[in-house]
Parts: sequence; structure tokens; C-alpha cells
Amino acid sequence: MVYFNPGGYSITGPQNFDGWGISNVAFATVYTFFLYAACLFLWFQRQHPVVKMRKVGLMLLSVLVLHVFCFMVFAVYLMNGAFPCSVEFWAMSLYLPIGIGLWQAQNQQLLIVSRQQTELIHSNEIYKPLMPSRGRGPGTCRYWLWRFRVWYRGTSTQGKYEGFVFIGVIIQFTVTMVVYNISRKFNAYGIVSQPTSPGMCRRGWEWAPSVVWHLPGTPIWLAALYTDKFKAINKYWIPSMWFVPGMMAMEIVTVAFPIYQIAKHKRASRETNRVLAEFDQKQLDSSAGSSLASGSLKEKRNGKMSSMESLDACLAGNHHSLQIYASCMELNGENIIFLTRVLAFKQACQKLFRGACNTSAGFHRARNEMFRQALSIFVTLVHARTASYPINIESPIYNWLETLFEPATALIATVESNGRASSFSTTSSSVTPWDDAPEPGDQALPPVASPEDNFPSFPMRSQSKRSSNYFGAVTRSSERIVGVTEQEVESMDSAVSKEHDPLEGVEVPTAFDETVFDGAYKSIRYMVWSETWQRYMVWKQKSSPERLSRAI
Repeated sequence: MVYFNPGGYSITGPQNFDGWGISNVAFATVYTFFLYAACLFLWFQRQHPVVKMRKVGLMLLSVLVLHVFCFMVFAVYLMNGAFPCSVEFWAMSLYLPIGIGLWQAQNQQLLIVSRQQTELIHSNEIYKPLMPSRGRGPGTCRYWLWRFRVWYRGTSTQGKYEGFVFIGVIIQFTVTMVVYNISRKFNAYGIVSQPTSPGMCRRGWEWAPSVVWHLPGTPIWLAALYTDKFKAINKYWIPSMWFVPGMMAMEIVTVAFPIYQIAKHKRASRETNRVLAEFDQKQLDSSAGSSLASGSLKEKRNGKMSSMESLDACLAGNHHSLQIYASCMELNGENIIFLTRVLAFKQACQKLFRGACNTSAGFHRARNEMFRQALSIFVTLVHARTASYPINIESPIYNWLETLFEPATALIATVESNGRASSFSTTSSSVTPWDDAPEPGDQALPPVASPEDNFPSFPMRSQSKRSSNYFGAVTRSSERIVGVTEQEVESMDSAVSKEHDPLEGVEVPTAFDETVFDGAYKSIRYMVWSETWQRYMVWKQKSSPERLSRAI
């Protein structure tokens, strides 16, 4: 066996079982094995945040569709025209453009996430409206037009992009089917072109739709097909092989980067668990509680991890640089927004209910105000269907929050008959109509650290006891919110929008109080501390102060 068959790729000759042909197939087989193993690994890790934000299903589908065409190209030289021209036409007209389109759609996902995470820095109350339904069945053309409008208004930017790609796939398949049936190059019942040799069949206008979606390799592919100077090269490097380097780069980048990030996160997680285990062991071995409190928690645990207290201080103070880092570098800025908004929610509770209520109506209005503020947090950051980037919390915590806020969410976020949904971004929001912009000089109220769970809490229970006798007959829930004065309530009313309030008449659940987000706060706070905060501190030590400002 010679390494190169002197005849090379001639389409009409025998199969090329030379060294070059066997090497191509062997390399393609080994490469396919590692690529599919990487895809399988990513599928099993699909719940990991690094993979989840990439839409793993679309990502793997694009890689697999591209690789079908890539593997066929590797095998073309060895087979040397053993398959009809129509097979190559269908493969190149469907697998190549559709694979490119799917890859562009999944790649657009990261760009959209990056842009929207940057927008979160400036506007953190963006939410997706809930779309109503009008029964089932195909209906009339007007019905489908309405359904398209509902889809277009309700879906995300990525959803619109994927929808257009899907339309492009349908058009590509339709055009391929039409070209195949009208050309005599592929069948005898065509109406255009003429039957040609197997070599000439692979040229002509019929192949133009297969390269409309992409450019990588297309110019040199055209040159290899129609230029005589490539004739010697085409014997061993067929024209369609010029697509392979670009496709392999696309496939490798698509699967390699998330695998590297997963490995990096797992390594950091192991380091965190190791340090925590050492800390717990020291806690068990230590008999002096005071020395323990002043040891590992105050500075750094084991000298390598930043403390939880440093994160709390950052969240309560100037957290802007942490927000920029999380949004632009980690693409999980919603976690920082949630933590800071929950802290602001608790501080608002303390500020709003600092005085004692004089009337039951004032107490109920104050409690309704805090429910609206909490609902704003739930709709924009927690709810899976309305939040642009919902936080990742445990199912029991989420289910409990959904039980409390789902009825009100359906009222506030459902698109009205005129195609509009209530907005949180207005000055007089239907969810938080009494929100006032902070005046210059206002200082945030400092939280009181709880020794049990290290969670910032506020001394409202002792304040609520002052009016518990008065309001005992008014509400049967275990209230933890004290009221405001009648003058404060009247000042609130002056800021309420005159438009229809979708929450008018909604009763606040009895289980609602200022600790409604405690469970979610603890979960997100620990995740941020163990992952984002540690990487942020390392990055901050190695970076210049101007680097964060350039990241926006």
C-alpha cells in the first residue's frame, strides 16, 4: 500500500484505500470519539450555570449537525465517488447551512446574555410579560396573526433569533427540494440544466443555496471548483475539505471553553470545601469561642479565602465594582442584584415602619406597600417565567415563594388586551407606586447581624410588640411589620398613579413578612461567597482599578 494513490480523487476511479485515505478516516473516527465524549460530558453537566446559560440543547445540536457533514467530507476521498452526486448535494445543502445556522443561534446566545447582563447594571427591574391564551385549535388567519404577535412580544431576543433561524431552516429545505426536483443533474424529470458527468454534477448554480448562510471556506471552495490551478491540489485535498478547518475550530471552541470553565469552577469548589472542612475541624478542636470568632472569620480562612464578612460589607456598601465584575466577567449579575435588593427591601421595612401605626387602615396600607416591593423582586429576579435571568435557588424555596406571589404575578405581568404589560421601570410603578428616589445625603440603615445564621436582620419584632394589642383583632397572621403614621400614608397616596392598579383588591398572604426572602438570600449569598466573591477578590488583586470601568 502506497501512502498516496497516484490517481488521487478522480470520482470515477476505485476507492482510495491508500495511506492518505485511511489516515483521513482514522483521524475522523478518533476526533469524533473525543468530540462526542465532550458533548456527552456537557449534557450530563447541563445544570451547571456555565453550560445552562449557553442553552446546551441548541449548542450540542449545532455541533452534531456540523460534524455529520465534517465526517462525510473526511470519507469522500476514500470512497472516491462511490455515492451519487445527489447524496453530496443533499448533505451539503442541508447539514452544512443548517449546522451553521444553529451554531450562529447558540453563539448569539452568549452575545445576548453578555449585553443583557451589562444592561442589568443600569436597569435591574426588567421582566418578561406573561402571555395570555385564547383557547386551542388552529383558528383563523387572524388567530395565527394574533399568536405571532403574542410570541413576538413575549419571547426574548434569543427566542426571536432562534425563530428566525427556524424560518431560515424551513426556507433552506424548501429551496433544496425545489432545486433538486427541477434540475436534470439529479433526476430525469427535471426541467432545467442537462445531465452531466459525476464531476460536472458537483458544479453549477444548484450548489449556490448551500453556501448562502456562511463564508468560512467559501471563497477558496469556489476557487478550487472553478480554477484549474487547484487541479493538482484537488486530487488529495478535495474542494469541500476547505470547509473542515473552520468547522473543526467552531466545534472545538464550542465544547472546549465550557469544559474548561467547568473544570475551573470545580477546582475552586474543591478548594472551598477543603478550607471549610479545615475550618470546621478547627472549630471542633478549639475550646475558646472568642479566639475562634476572631480567627478565621475576620480575615481569611486558612489565609486563602476571603471571609463572608467582607462580602457582607461590600453588599451593604459600595458594591458597584462587584456588580460590574459579576455581570461582565461571570455573567451572573442577577445574584448580586438580588442580594442588594433584598437588603434594600429589609432596610425599607425598617425605615417605613419606624413609627407606630395609629389606625388599622394605615397598617394594612404599609403592609401592602412592602408586599408590592417584594413582588417586584420576585417578578424581576426569581420567577422562572418573568425574570430575564432568574436566580438559581432550591426547589422548596422557589415553590414557597411562588405560592405566595404567583397570583399577584399573574395580575401584574400578564399582557393586557392592548398588548401592554405593567412596567416596573416607571416612576409610579403599579407594583411599587410609593417608591421615592433617594434624596442626597440619605444614609442606608445598618443591618443588625444575627448570631444564629449570620444573616442581616432588623429589630422589627420588638417594635411590632408596641402595637400588637391594637392590631391583634385586625390581622390573624403573625405580623412582623409595624405600621406608619397616617400622615406618612397620606403622603404615599399622593404618589400613586391615577391609572388602573392591577393589584387593587389583592389580599396580602398571611405568611408574608419581612423575612420572606431569607431562605433565598442565604442560598444565593453562600453561592456568591464561595464562587464569585473569591474569584473577584483574586481578580481585583491582579487587576488595575481602570480595568473594571473599561468592562462596561
